[in-house]
Amino acid sequence: MEEEFMERVFEELNHEIEADESHAQILIKTDTSSKTHEEAKKVIEGSGIQVIETRYLSSGWVVFTLDVVDMRNIALRLTELGFPNIKGINAGKLR
Repeated sequence: MEEEFMERVFEELNHEIEADESHAQILIKTDTSSKTHEEAKKVIEGSGIQVIETRYLSSGWVVFTLDVVDMRNIALRLTELGFPNIKGINAGKLR
């Protein structure tokens, strides 16, 4: 079921996001969470990860481009802190 959701997210964002070969990205849905993208940015940077770029997508998602190639640890940390709508893309190419 989670895989189907991810497929829908990537279909929805396909025209707005591309994988970066050198940097991981975290996507956070901003219109359904009591947590804000600013709080997420503080958590990310507080974990020692630099946010290289922040992009606001028309679909209500915010994309943080990170100075790491693997986003799994920070995605887990954000989830533990109550950010429910997070998706991540490691450095490399989208499927």
